[in-house]
Amino acid sequence: MNEKTKVTRRRFLLLAGGTAGAAALTCGGLAISARPPEIKFIEESFGDGTNMKDKILVAYASKCGSTGQVAQAIGQILADNGAAVDVRPLNKVDDLSTYRAVVLGSAIRQAKWLPEAKKFVADHQAELSRVPTAYFTVCMTLSQDTEENRRKAAAFLEPVRQILKPVEEGFFAGKMDYGQLGFVERLMVERVKYVPQGDFRNWTAIQSWAQALPTRL
Repeated sequence: MNEKTKVTRRRFLLLAGGTAGAAALTCGGLAISARPPEIKFIEESFGDGTNMKDKILVAYASKCGSTGQVAQAIGQILADNGAAVDVRPLNKVDDLSTYRAVVLGSAIRQAKWLPEAKKFVADHQAELSRVPTAYFTVCMTLSQDTEENRRKAAAFLEPVRQILKPVEEGFFAGKMDYGQLGFVERLMVERVKYVPQGDFRNWTAIQSWAQALPTRL
């Protein structure tokens, strides 16, 4: 193998790695992202905390915090409809026994729910199967709300559905803020023109979904 062949192969591997990274970013997640310390992951409770018989958990997995804000909005609507609600990051949830219903949400990475979200469903399958459980998904794919993109977003959830089928599903556009990305991630995402910067979350759609949710929980 001559030196020219070595360089060509090395360059191919570098380009292939960059392409894979860009593809991961289009699904709303960052495969190599270091979490910025300033990101706040929402942990909040709504409603009458003494109403234990009507307590709902809204739990989420997020990389940069925007999915947590969607969870917060859903929790507030459920509380407005009379429920006591805990909104928690999934890594802060270890006991489901006090909840009569669960709403789980995740951002998307590499065309899938975040690994910790899928693992949570698998680890708690027995408990979740005993109560109404709904899912919501937040992804940049839906920054352009087309029929094709809705089909793609629905397919992202299939591995989780195979573990536990939900009583309801919600799919919402996400948010991309380059300022929350590390240097490498920002360089990659800025070169991928179909990953736009901006907040594409449709709060009216999120609130409408949450308003209808009590009939299924």
